[in-house]
Amino acid sequence: MSVNVSLDSTVQTEPLDLNPAASSPADTAVANYEALYESALQSIQQMLQQVFAEEGSIGSAGVDNGSQLDSGMTAQGAAGALAAYMHQHGSGTLDPNQLYQMAYSPEAGTPSEVSDAAKFMLSNPDVFNQIETHDVAGSDGIAGVNDFDWAAQGGLTDTSTTGNTSSTNDAAFMDANATIGDAGTPLDAQSASGALGAYLHEQDIGKLDPNQLYQMAYHPANGTPSEVSAAAKFMLSNPDAYNRIETHDVAGSDGISGVNNFDWAAQGGLDQA
Repeated sequence: MSVNVSLDSTVQTEPLDLNPAASSPADTAVANYEALYESALQSIQQMLQQVFAEEGSIGSAGVDNGSQLDSGMTAQGAAGALAAYMHQHGSGTLDPNQLYQMAYSPEAGTPSEVSDAAKFMLSNPDVFNQIETHDVAGSDGIAGVNDFDWAAQGGLTDTSTTGNTSSTNDAAFMDANATIGDAGTPLDAQSASGALGAYLHEQDIGKLDPNQLYQMAYHPANGTPSEVSAAAKFMLSNPDAYNRIETHDVAGSDGISGVNNFDWAAQGGLDQA
């Protein structure tokens, strides 16, 4: 069998129409904008994924009475994980209550890395405060997705990128070596619970949640004792201890701790559990 292939074929081409009227300027502008938007969004998502991938996976080992989360994660990596998750799910903002739920009672399908990133932010309230206030002054405890994007792109200062660090703007009572009372008792889960419990009884407040703790630590009402603010910050910085306090009587991590829970912890309940 023989096959004849002819190379003498003619390709017809149409002249390129350079007439500006061939397409609508408005249509072209919209197309160009959409293309630029999609390209920018993809670049951001790829950057966030790369940042978090470089941080590696995070262990979820339990943290005992007042100890810090030691996952090796950085603020930039945690911000990247949260930002990517927020973009994916169309979430505009996060506050301490939402971070607590993501860490201790996450919705089905929430990646473990995202839960660990939420717990990192709880364990490092100075970092979260710097993120949520970098664009708008005032510690309202609400961080937008753009705030996390900024942190994921390296916006945080070098002194806050490894977690468990203190902001240079913190008051003296916010120091890690804070004490309670005239005797100078070192601040721990028991003494912090005692300070909060006494304040709640005095102010006739029945319960606290992470959002309220954040306000007491970073934007306290006039007349709030410095020891109470320090105790609130301790609970934020040690979410495992707070979780044990708020769940000791009722199972389920709803983030709400009654005054009786703090009384129990102030009487040494954490050591006996």
